[in-house]
Amino acid sequence: MGNKHKWVSPLLFGLALLLVGSLLACGEPASLPSPTIAASPSNFSFSVEQGEPCPPSQTLSIWNSDNGVLSWSISDSAPWLSVSPTSGSSAGEMDGVSLSVDTFGMTTGNYAAIITISAPGASNTPQTAVVNLTINPPLVEEAEQVIDALDTDKLLEIGYSHPEEVVTVGGIVVRTYYAERSKGQPTFLDFHDPYEGYFTCIIWKEDRQTGEPIRDKFIEAFPPNPETYFLNKKVRVKGKIEIYKGDPEIILRDPSQIWIVE
Repeated sequence: MGNKHKWVSPLLFGLALLLVGSLLACGEPASLPSPTIAASPSNFSFSVEQGEPCPPSQTLSIWNSDNGVLSWSISDSAPWLSVSPTSGSSAGEMDGVSLSVDTFGMTTGNYAAIITISAPGASNTPQTAVVNLTINPPLVEEAEQVIDALDTDKLLEIGYSHPEEVVTVGGIVVRTYYAERSKGQPTFLDFHDPYEGYFTCIIWKEDRQTGEPIRDKFIEAFPPNPETYFLNKKVRVKGKIEIYKGDPEIILRDPSQIWIVE
C-alpha cells in the first residue's frame, strides 16, 4: 500500500504541471502575420526629345497584401526623378505615388534610377522599382518650304487641290485695313496693291461659330493693333489656303500663325 502512494504522488504532480502549462498557453495571444509590401509596376520607362517639355508623370501603386497596417516610405536615387507623396500607410487599400522627371538641362542618353520602398516590420522590406529615362536627340527639321505670297497660281493650285494642307507663305505686307463698319469687322493684311487677284490674310473680330474673340488676341500680341504692327514688314504666315472670289487667302485665328522675319 505504501508503494502505491509513492508513484501516485509524482503522477498527480505531473498532471498539475501539465494543466498549469495549458492554462498559461491559452492566455497568450497568438502572434499576427506581419504586413507585406506590395507594389506595381516594378519598372517604369520615360522617353523625351531633348529640349522638349517633360513627359507626363506615371503612378506607382503601393499596398499591404497581408494583415495589419503597412507604414511605408519611399526614396529615389536620381536628382532628375521626383516622387510624391514620400510616405503613407495601407491596411489593404492602394496608395498612389506620382513619379515625374525633370529633364531640363540634361544631355541625350539613357539614365536609370532605383526607387526603394521601406516599411518597418514588413516581412519583405525593402522593395525596389526601376525607372529608366531616355533622352533622344532633337529631330533635325527639314528646311521649311516658303511659298511666295505673290505666286498666285501656286497658292490657287494648293487651295483647290489640297485645301487641308498647312503651308507657309512669305512676303511683305504692303497694305492693311481694318473694316470696322463691315460685317464681321475683318482686318486685311494685303501683299499686293491693288489686292485683287493676289494673296491676302484676314483676321476676323471673333470666331463666327464659337463667338471667341480673335482680333483682341492679335491686338494684345501685336500692339497697338495688327494693321499697324505688320504694315511694310516682311512676314511669314502659316495656315490652310482658302479661295474667296477666285483669290487665295489664309484666315488667321491665332497670333502664332504670323511672325516677322528679317
